[in-house]
Formats: sequence, structure tokens, C-alpha cells
Amino acid sequence: MRATLVVARGPTVYLVSGGTRIHEFPLGPTPSRGHGTSRATDSLEVPGALLEELRAVDPSVPVVVCGRPLFGAVAGQLVRPPRLAGPAAWHFALGALPPLDPKVERERFLLRARADLDAALRSPEEVLVSLAREEERLERSVGREQRAAEAFVAVPGTVLEEYARGWERARETLEQHHRELVRLLEGEAQRTLPNLSAVVGARTAGRLAAAAGGFAPLARMSSSRLQLLGSRRRPGPERGPRYGVIYRAEDAEQVPGDRRGAFARSEAALAAIAARADILTHRNVAEQLVRRRTTRRDQLRRRRR
Repeated sequence: MRATLVVARGPTVYLVSGGTRIHEFPLGPTPSRGHGTSRATDSLEVPGALLEELRAVDPSVPVVVCGRPLFGAVAGQLVRPPRLAGPAAWHFALGALPPLDPKVERERFLLRARADLDAALRSPEEVLVSLAREEERLERSVGREQRAAEAFVAVPGTVLEEYARGWERARETLEQHHRELVRLLEGEAQRTLPNLSAVVGARTAGRLAAAAGGFAPLARMSSSRLQLLGSRRRPGPERGPRYGVIYRAEDAEQVPGDRRGAFARSEAALAAIAARADILTHRNVAEQLVRRRTTRRDQLRRRRR
């Protein structure tokens, strides 16, 4: 490759000329920008010796810089503008560099991976999905404890009565914890999915996002698939489920049982529109969708088979 390549790896900048001559220049100290953040373009301190080498390059030989941060720092200090490296130049430059110590390379890879994981876990999408899944798990635990308490016989005058009182206090603590978790889930859902929360309820919106596996799959999902999201098919000759998480939507309990399948279809269609508005267009369409949901609910309540 007849070009002068500039590439940074770790705290060193390498100048590759003609594929054989390699010069190393240490990068200057960079101000810290916090854990998990990348180095800013204007914070890179390009060595003066590197700039002198680049200014002395033959004008007929292009200067190609690998990486946008380094490109931005170098381009502002050269009279002749450099070019940003493409995949082929990257591959050539990395192949020409001396090999790193495998231990050092592994440590740097782990640091980058931890930073990427930390950034992903802090995203609003992952926070909402985690809250929704934890709330669903905790709801099952509360339900199991309630059913077990109904079947438990606390014989008066025995140690069973004392145990039952302690168990009741534990259940009250668990239920209070569940209510607090529901509050956090609803607040996060209303902030990240306002249209969907208005149509199906904030708690149901969070569960739909968790069942879909994230915002992007939810935005791509058809209304028929969204209607069955979270359902569990049981083996048997009967008809399969007609709705999943959507049966928890607001106003669903006000519809007669034999009409909830029709209501679930309408609600899923509105929920699909709301999810796409929240995730893709960021438009506020909640008022129109809630009005259509209310009209459909009233129609089904009046209708008789």
C-alpha cells in the first residue's frame, strides 16, 4: 500500500510508511472522562514529532489515519488534509504493527468489554426489561405465598400459631416490596414508553417490552404476534391461547369474558401503533389511541351474542 498510515493502539501512535518503516510515538496524557466513556476527539494530544513526520511526507503520498478520534485530532493540525482509513487500510495497518503481549491484549479487551456491558446495562431499555422481569417473578412468589397461607392450618395454642404470625409478617413485607417494585416499573415505563403505557397501562407496557426482548423487536412486531406475546400453549385438543400479556391491559376487566378475545385483537393493534410511535417516530399519539380503545370497549360491552 503506497500510503502513510497513522494508527493508535493503546497509549502509542504508530506511523507506517511503505509497509516496512514503523515509527512509534507515545500519546500525551488524556483527561479522564469517567468510567466507560470513550476518549474525546479534542482531548487527544498528538505528539509534535508525529506531526513533523507527517508534514515531511511527500505530497504525492496520501496520509491515511485509522480511527475517527485520531483523525479529528490530526486533521486540525495539518495543512494537507488526511484521509479516514477504510477497512482495507485498517487491516493492512494492524498487520504491519508489532505483536502485543497476549496478556496486555487480553486485559485491554476485558476492560473494553466491561465498559460496553456497563453502558448496555445502564440503558433505559435494559433497565425497564430488568424491572419487568423481576416484577413478574416477584408476583409469582407473592401468589405462591398467598395460596400456601390459605392451605396452612394454624392450630391455636400450638407452635404453629406462633409460626403463622411470623409468616404473616414476612408476607406483608414481601407484598410491600412488590408494591414498591410495581411503582418503579410503572414510572420507568411511562418515561420510556409513554404512548404504550397510556394504551395498555404502564405495568403491561413494561411486561410487553420484556416479553418481546427489547424495544427494537417490539417495534417490529405485528399486532397478531403482539396479541399472543407471553402466552403459554398447553397440550390438549382445545383451541390455543387467544391472548397473552395483553389480557392485563387497562379496561380489559370491564369487557365480558366471552368478548375479551375481540378486545385483545383491538388492543394489540393499538399497542403496536403506540410502540412504534414510542420507539421509532417519538410522536405523541396517546390521546387518539386511548379514545379508540374506549370506543371499542363500549361497543363490546353493549354487544350480545
